[in-house]
Amino acid sequence: MPDKSEIARALAEAHRRVEPEISQIFRVVAEREDDPAEPVKLLEVTVTPQAGIVPISFGADPPDVPFPSVVIEVTEGELKNIQAGSLILPNGWRLLENPL
Repeated sequence: MPDKSEIARALAEAHRRVEPEISQIFRVVAEREDDPAEPVKLLEVTVTPQAGIVPISFGADPPDVPFPSVVIEVTEGELKNIQAGSLILPNGWRLLENPL
């Protein structure tokens, strides 16, 4: 079975193909990331109305996506606020530094 990092990269590539306005995609992780029930989380920087942090959940879709997933769409400004710590991700989630 592929690991969450591989699934995150595959989901990011698929999302870029269907949404060319995405400028960056980051992986978001939690403390319990090794738990299979913890979703693969992507933060997508795109042209979207500024709405804050609104996670959208998806169920697993075996065999290609064996884990549930979450997508958070943000603007460039919201990304900067997340990186500066003035806009906080939920549930103790944290943004990995390097985009996918």
